[in-house]
Amino acid sequence: MSNIAEKLDAYKSYFEGTLNGFFDGMSQNGAPEEPVFSAVRYSVENGGKRIRPILVYLGAEIAGGRKEDVKELAIAIELIHGYSLVHDDLPSMDNDTLRRNKPTTHVKFGEGMAVLTGDAMLNLAYESVLSKENITEKDVKALAYMAKRAGIYGMIGGQCIDIRDNEKKNMRFESLTELYELKTSMLIGAALVSGAIAVGAESGLVSALELYAKNVGIVFQIVDDILDITSTEEILGKNINSDKKLGKLTILDFVTLDEAKEYIEELGKEVRDALKPFGDSADELIELEKYLSSRKK
Repeated sequence: MSNIAEKLDAYKSYFEGTLNGFFDGMSQNGAPEEPVFSAVRYSVENGGKRIRPILVYLGAEIAGGRKEDVKELAIAIELIHGYSLVHDDLPSMDNDTLRRNKPTTHVKFGEGMAVLTGDAMLNLAYESVLSKENITEKDVKALAYMAKRAGIYGMIGGQCIDIRDNEKKNMRFESLTELYELKTSMLIGAALVSGAIAVGAESGLVSALELYAKNVGIVFQIVDDILDITSTEEILGKNINSDKKLGKLTILDFVTLDEAKEYIEELGKEVRDALKPFGDSADELIELEKYLSSRKK
């Protein structure tokens, strides 16, 4: 088995280098408008585990490719993820003032500039891939996959449901987990599967990776629900008890803490079974699932 912590650190360092290079290239090719460019950099350089770009790399690797083959896709997914957080934190949505132990973008730059910052990040995501030298049909197919799962059929669709049914009073356990799949699993799948598609993954592997993304995304949200009431602001680097303050239902309104942990294990076992046919090449994804299931922030 691989040491997933070391792998995450190495891939995070690689990603930070490519992201900085991307922004430096923008600066050299004509100064972008301010303060929106500073706000973009603030929002996407503001820490984080970089799980989604790392998933792009791992998706490429399990399909026989290299991280260098998908570096533009990795930048794209982190920009999409970053824009979604900037917009989520807005007063009209979750109204959060703290993210990764720093003021949220709208607190630092103003609400209007935060809206434009998110817009700019989404646009830059697609620019990063479409400006790739020697872009291939597989690159375009991978980007289309990413775009669909980040859009109204995926993440944005989930966020719309979240706002429309704000208090979720009529939701059942199954409908809440389906919402989690839209809000979180879809973007995880956008990362992992697009990386695999970009290097020519076969349909059997794509199906297994989609199941992985579905389950890991639900797990990620359940762990968030747990940490929101069991952790501290200092550890999480963001506001706690936010769902309770907004009157929103979470998984813990349907099951006990122990039952939620049992469900996390069930979802993890399903992932491990799906990846068994791919042998040692799936080890790092399995280790990552375990790592995310037991995270403390």
